Amino acid sequence: MSTEHPHEHFSQGASCCAGGCCSGSCCGSGDAIRPVPAVLGIALFVAALVMGSDSWSGMAAYAAAYLLIGWDVLKAAFLGLRHGRAMDENFLMSIASLGAMFLGDYSEAVGVMLFYRVGEYLQERAVGSSRRSVSELMNLRPESVHVREGGTVRDVPPAEVRPGSVIEVRPGERVPLDGTVTEGNSVLDTSAMTGESLPVEAGAGSTVLAGYINGQGVLEVRTDRDWRHSALARVQELVEAASGHKSPLEGRLSTFSRIYTPLVISIAVLVFLLYPFVTGGSWTDGLFRALVLLVISCPCALVLSIPLGFFAGIGRAARQGILLKGSNYLDALRKVKTVVFDKTGTLTEGVFSVDEVLPRDGVTPEELLYWAAHAESSASHPLGRSIVKAYEGSLFPDRVAELVEVTGGGVSARVEGKAVLVGKKAFLQEAGVEAGEEEDRGVTIYVALDGVPLGRLRLSDRIKPGAEQAVRELRGLGVSNLVMLTGDSSSAGAEVGRKLGLDEVFSGLMPAGKLEHVRRLKPEEGLLAFVGDGMNDAPSLAAADIGIAMGGVGSDTALQAADVVVMKGDPVAVPQGMVLSRATERIIVQNIVLILGVKLLVMVLGILGLAGMWAAVMADVGVCLLAVGNSMRIFRVQLDA
Repeated sequence: MSTEHPHEHFSQGASCCAGGCCSGSCCGSGDAIRPVPAVLGIALFVAALVMGSDSWSGMAAYAAAYLLIGWDVLKAAFLGLRHGRAMDENFLMSIASLGAMFLGDYSEAVGVMLFYRVGEYLQERAVGSSRRSVSELMNLRPESVHVREGGTVRDVPPAEVRPGSVIEVRPGERVPLDGTVTEGNSVLDTSAMTGESLPVEAGAGSTVLAGYINGQGVLEVRTDRDWRHSALARVQELVEAASGHKSPLEGRLSTFSRIYTPLVISIAVLVFLLYPFVTGGSWTDGLFRALVLLVISCPCALVLSIPLGFFAGIGRAARQGILLKGSNYLDALRKVKTVVFDKTGTLTEGVFSVDEVLPRDGVTPEELLYWAAHAESSASHPLGRSIVKAYEGSLFPDRVAELVEVTGGGVSARVEGKAVLVGKKAFLQEAGVEAGEEEDRGVTIYVALDGVPLGRLRLSDRIKPGAEQAVRELRGLGVSNLVMLTGDSSSAGAEVGRKLGLDEVFSGLMPAGKLEHVRRLKPEEGLLAFVGDGMNDAPSLAAADIGIAMGGVGSDTALQAADVVVMKGDPVAVPQGMVLSRATERIIVQNIVLILGVKLLVMVLGILGLAGMWAAVMADVGVCLLAVGNSMRIFRVQLDA
């Protein structure tokens, strides 16, 4: 991406263990709770509570229970010390619990270690469930592909299937590779790839992507590309890369953690040293209060909550078919103030239709369409095919002769022996036909018969169903400037801009011209997002603060140039992404306020002697679980702006 981006890529690393707070897994000991030692430890703990700490047997039971339950934490703390990572939660829990054992508070030392381990287990389960929404895409790779060779079908690994091979997709199976249906009819479930909940019909000529589910009927598909370049493989690459591009907030968090933890440890040491002199209390009380402060001080909950919040947002976006290359782009979407759209393939479908039939006096609409459709009946231009489609009568190809197609102009032909011209105004004028002075709006095609103008046809590119909603919702989100850039004529571009209510439309642009406008339109405050189809728009996608490729998953150019890929190609995904970005930021801020507020409260209570070790552990692990649960609310956010 452009070096002008305000959201830089941050170095890859463990997304939730910024600042060295954690050692191994997210804010845990690095090892899952092992059931046998845990059960034995709990049994010994209960036995020790019954025997009491006054007897040698009771003390031995406490010590054994402590080692069985806390061994993984102690081991991780020791390894952290060896590798220069002393300032993590394992180290703090080890020091605090060993200190409690030293002070003779055996039940409290074992109890808080047990509660901590159980809390870590629940926390890791919650984090794991949040990641599954994204990792579901990683489990869609097929184990084998049914390749048809001659009259036989054999199963081969996806990596061995070459483009152009004919494969068979049976009912209930996932489409293993991108391709085109050559035989069969079915209904496809595309939700895993596009987020589209409605089934899609497929038959001969339909394009299918790897990851679609074949609902019924056997499909014969000719593969368009190999597995490595398939849509599903590219989606998986995006998912794998997403955690490597961190938001600026995550980068600042790493710096904060490196300062925060040593600072709080220093405060704990001061509490221990100054407590007897300030209060007149005992050194034992001072040590206990310092140990409580150490337990609550670890910023692990804070370090976990921010990356987890972004990861949950990325996961929700993936469910909607919006793939982000990193949390920095999710964070940046909320700052967008200018959105620049490409026209064809982005706001419009690239399929023209006849909107108006405007005959001259004395000519009926049916007559105008009859001559135009016959002249265009064998033409290859999409506008010609749209005119033929608009004619509802019968076509007689044997009545057409001497068809000449002029690129960029129109067609001339003899229909029933009469000379018919169909094309732009300039094309008819060059043939000596006066087309009139009527105002052109959209794409206007003129028709003449034996040198006499019959009238004109007004065509327009069909606007995508979600385009108007996208523009309306972007306005509601505070986007101040909505612009469209197109290579089409000024009349065609102005017509689409008028229908959608855009602020500015620039027409007749080549890729270099679009790039120049993108650079010029960047706002003084906020960011600019460019939305294109990812092919000739690649320079603009790369130059924008945020490049969004619409339906470009099958294009190498789209994936390389864009920061966001919208699988369905629906413009509504743009405001949806902004809503998710704002909701993610709101949840992360709530997490920060919750965590810091609870920690500061318990720290003060601990220094005053009003909170013990149990309260400290409950506050640390409990608030972390609350932050995880709060982050999961992103999956219930309504995406309508």
